[in-house]
Amino acid sequence: MNNKTKNSLRTLAILVTAILAQVAIFSTATAAQPEGKGPPPNSRRGGVGNVYVMTNGATGNGVVIFRRGADGQLANAGTVATGGRGTGNLLENQGSLILSQGGEWLFAANPGSDDISVFRVMERGGLELVDRVPSGGDRPLSLTVCEDLLYVVNAGAVNNITGFIIRSDGRLRPLEGSTRPLSTSAVEPCPALVRDLGDPSDNVCAAAGPAQIQFSPGGEVLVVTERLTNGTGLIDTYTVGNGGRPNAFTTRPPAGGLSPFGFDFAKRNLLAVTHNFFDGPGLGAAASYRVSADGGVSTVTPNLSNRQTASCWLTITNSGRYAYVSNPVSATVTSYSIARNGSLSLLRAVAADLSGGDPRDPDLSDNGRFLYVLNNITAVVSAFRVEGDGGLTLLALNAGDGFPSGANGLAAH
Repeated sequence: MNNKTKNSLRTLAILVTAILAQVAIFSTATAAQPEGKGPPPNSRRGGVGNVYVMTNGATGNGVVIFRRGADGQLANAGTVATGGRGTGNLLENQGSLILSQGGEWLFAANPGSDDISVFRVMERGGLELVDRVPSGGDRPLSLTVCEDLLYVVNAGAVNNITGFIIRSDGRLRPLEGSTRPLSTSAVEPCPALVRDLGDPSDNVCAAAGPAQIQFSPGGEVLVVTERLTNGTGLIDTYTVGNGGRPNAFTTRPPAGGLSPFGFDFAKRNLLAVTHNFFDGPGLGAAASYRVSADGGVSTVTPNLSNRQTASCWLTITNSGRYAYVSNPVSATVTSYSIARNGSLSLLRAVAADLSGGDPRDPDLSDNGRFLYVLNNITAVVSAFRVEGDGGLTLLALNAGDGFPSGANGLAAH
C-alpha cells in the first residue's frame, strides 16, 4: 500500500469518527429535551415563537401578541382587534383562543358579540384578521379544531355545539346540519362574576354550564364538559360521522367528583379532566378516562385529589406523560404523572406557587420547553421552564402584561 493510499484511508477514518461523535452528541441532546409538544414542521429556529392572549374586552375584543425568546421570556408586540366583543369579566371556560394544528390560523371566540374571529398567523407571529362569523348560538366559550373542521360550544340563551368548515383561505363556512343540543337547553341568569359588562341585558347563561369542547386525537369523538347539570356535572360525547357532522350523543356523570371543567387528551384516547367541586376548599382533583370510538367513556383513575382549591384548567404534554392543572383560588399549579395504562399519580400538589396571581388558562410552547399561564384578575402571564422530570421552574410571575383584567384565553406557539 503506497503512502497516498494510507493517507486517504487515515483521512476517511478521521471523518467517520467525527461523524459518529456528532451523532452521539445529537442523540444525547435529544434525549435530554424536556417533555412537551414536539416542534411542528414550521417551527422557528431555536424554538422561538409566540404567545397570544385574548383581552375579552367588553367594548372591543383583541388579541395581544407576545414574542417568545429562546429563554422563554416574553415581549409585548401589540394588540390586534378581533372585530367582535368580549364580556370584560370572568368566563368559566377553557379553549376560547386556539391555534390550528399546523399553527397557520388562530381562532378567537367573541362571547359578547356571539361570533368567531379567524386570524392568519403571519411571519414572526403577527396576525391578520381574515374572517368573522356568527357562532350559531349565544356566548361562544370554547373552540376545537381537527384538520378542516372547527366546532364551538355556545353557553348562552341559545346553547349548543355547532360546526364549521375551515376553507383553504382560513374563512369559516357553517357546516349545515352540525348543530346539536347539550344535555339540557334550560337557561338561567348569569352569576355576577360572569355577567357581560358591556351589555347588561345579555346575561342569560346555559343551565348546563358548558366549560370546554375538544376533539379526540383522531377526530372521531367530540367531548364537552358541563359543570352544573343536575348539580354534579356531566361529560358529554358526540361521535363524528361522515362529513364532520355529530351523530350519537351520550352523557355520563364524572367519576367520584363534582363539576368537571377543563380537560385535555393524551395518547390512546386518554382523557384527563379536572373536578373543581364548585371551588370547595382543598377539594380540587383530576380524573382520567378512556374514550372509545363509539363515544363511550370508561373510568381509569377516579377523582385523584390534589388538596388545592378550584382545580379548573388542565393541559397535557405531547408525550402524554405529564398533566398540569391550574388552581386560581390556591394560586398554585399542580402536576400529575400519567402512566402508560392511563392512570394518574399526583406528582406535585404544588408544582408552582403563584402567590399574588390567580393562574387560569395554561398552554405549552410547541417545543415543550415552556409552560405559560394566564392570570385573569391580576392581568399577567406567568412563565415556567419545563424540566425533564416534569418539574416546573418559575421564570417570571409577570412575564407578559399590557392587557386588562378579565382577559380570557391563551395560546402558545
